[in-house]
Amino acid sequence: MSESSVINRNFKLLLSAKSPSAEPLPAIFKHETANMSLENLPELVKLGIFQKQIPQYFFKYRTLESLEKILENNSLWFSNPLDFNDPFDCQIVVEGNHTEEELKELIKRTVTSTVSDAQVAQLAKEAATTPEKWEKILNTSITNIMSRNGVCCFAVNESNLLMWSHYSNSHKGVCLKFDALKDPDFFVFPLPVNYQSEYPNYNHLGDRQDILKSLILTKSDHWKYEEEQRVLKTNQVGLHQFKKPALVEIIFGCRCTEEDIKKYIDLAKSHGFETKFKKAVKKHRKYGLDFMDVNKYW
Repeated sequence: MSESSVINRNFKLLLSAKSPSAEPLPAIFKHETANMSLENLPELVKLGIFQKQIPQYFFKYRTLESLEKILENNSLWFSNPLDFNDPFDCQIVVEGNHTEEELKELIKRTVTSTVSDAQVAQLAKEAATTPEKWEKILNTSITNIMSRNGVCCFAVNESNLLMWSHYSNSHKGVCLKFDALKDPDFFVFPLPVNYQSEYPNYNHLGDRQDILKSLILTKSDHWKYEEEQRVLKTNQVGLHQFKKPALVEIIFGCRCTEEDIKKYIDLAKSHGFETKFKKAVKKHRKYGLDFMDVNKYW
């Protein structure tokens, strides 16, 4: 797939993603994207933030061990979606019975270029009459699509008690606050996860543009508490560097020790980060957290 095709597809996903509080994008944000380049996409992301279509701040709950690696390289890992911790993540229900001609088109997009037209025709014939063959081809196609895309997962606030417990070592880790306006290149493209009780339906030979949205942006509603945003990097699984000013706060969990806090503040400063440091503290009269400047806490 060409770079322009990737840009257009992902930008259309960005436009179609809706959050409950989002206002419709202005007309300028919906103009024809055929001539769009990577250089001006960050400007459109900034416009989306100003129009409240995209969050300005993204939060990453991590352990102290993970924080050390993040600070050393000022980078975050974009995972292969097949490696997500939820085995139900990225599942779909494929619609429709397809003709041999339709299956040929699918197989051409799935197999390598070394497969001849005659072999494609034979595979399509077998797939049309043998459900097991069709399922194998489909699974191969989905795996290929998934494994080429790097995904980094974020939350939308620092106050989620379950996120602190599940991803920040039971409040002994950190929550990192990023400002997308300080590094819009890194946050191309942020998209909200959709939560529902059933796998999304997808016609593999129909609307191809929705494949990433169906696969990567749908989870069981059991995970709704995460309020997750996912940043997608097409064909880019691995570490991606962010600009250091984009990390605007490091919030230490309410169970972090004074020794650990001082250690990681020193580490952040030694790597050139000029970020704020806060400490989560339990509220007195209700379940929840307050956040204090570390200098005022001690």
